[in-house]
Amino acid sequence: MGIATLAHAELYCPNLEASLEHFRDTMGMYVRHAEEDAYYLAAFGDWQDYTLIIRDGETWGCKHVAWMLEDEEDFEEFEERIEESGYDTEWIEEGAEPGQGRALKFDYPGATPEYMELVYDVDRAFDTVEEANKPRLKNQPARKPERGAGFRRIDHVNFNVSNVEECSDWFQDVLGFNLREEGLDPEGNQAGTWLSVSPLVHEIAFVAPPPDANAVDKIDHVAYYMDGGYRGELERAADLLRERGIEFVGGPARHGISQAHFNYYLEPSGNKVEIFAGGYLIFDPEWETITWTPEDGSDGFVWWGGKAGQHARRQYDYVPTDETDWSDQGAEHIRDRYKSQDPEAAESDD
Repeated sequence: MGIATLAHAELYCPNLEASLEHFRDTMGMYVRHAEEDAYYLAAFGDWQDYTLIIRDGETWGCKHVAWMLEDEEDFEEFEERIEESGYDTEWIEEGAEPGQGRALKFDYPGATPEYMELVYDVDRAFDTVEEANKPRLKNQPARKPERGAGFRRIDHVNFNVSNVEECSDWFQDVLGFNLREEGLDPEGNQAGTWLSVSPLVHEIAFVAPPPDANAVDKIDHVAYYMDGGYRGELERAADLLRERGIEFVGGPARHGISQAHFNYYLEPSGNKVEIFAGGYLIFDPEWETITWTPEDGSDGFVWWGGKAGQHARRQYDYVPTDETDWSDQGAEHIRDRYKSQDPEAAESDD
């Protein structure tokens, strides 16, 4: 009984067609379903039919995140747990999302996303990938894309919340997540937590943004795993992004927490995406939470690859920075720059 893994995330994209072009053509994702106001996409290694939904919206953000159950009978147990913890649940009918059976929608202590859901019966990519995109490699759902960077699979979601400890405790007590790593502030409070139900270091993270941050109680980023580490496909992806005029907001560098190589950037609608490569897996059943304190300095966030302060200021939307305040020069807030950006279009194979 329990949650098996992260199933998918849904992002609001005010520049929907540009976001579609980005994820499909620049990052090499497959479009599995299309609606009037939404697209459903998957990376070549995602075993689910899709792991990312991008939907038209007035501003960037996250509508919902779905978690995959180990067994269909687990629905009722989690429904009871969630309601006993003081939060509402609601059943979603089969077919509300393409290729998905019934789902249990629920609230939790965090203010973002709008809701989460539990799913079990979903279409598998091995069964739904078009014949032209099926690989010769039998244990891979789809061919590696011949164009674009080539995300392998969804990895995790990260939320900026003002109540890190409450959200983290609830995910452990009610949903059965394991606290893998944590970061403490000078007062000893949790400033960040990284949790998972699988050997991954984290499938969800909760981070308290700095006092002068502009993105509070919103999604920080969705992360996709990429093969090759720093000197492999992540570096190639960085070149592709820069050629398209996409701005980095952190990296390329390496985290201490998770030990992963990373690169953060803003896709055309303003949502932050992390390219996540490398890292370590946890197989120890008696794993003890790794705690990072202020005495560790910047090692948790940036092990190497740049000054942590510079990454963090841009990562959490500091305005102004301690370098300069650009507001009097007509500069746009980093999350709104997509409104004035018009990256050169990539040609589609379609």
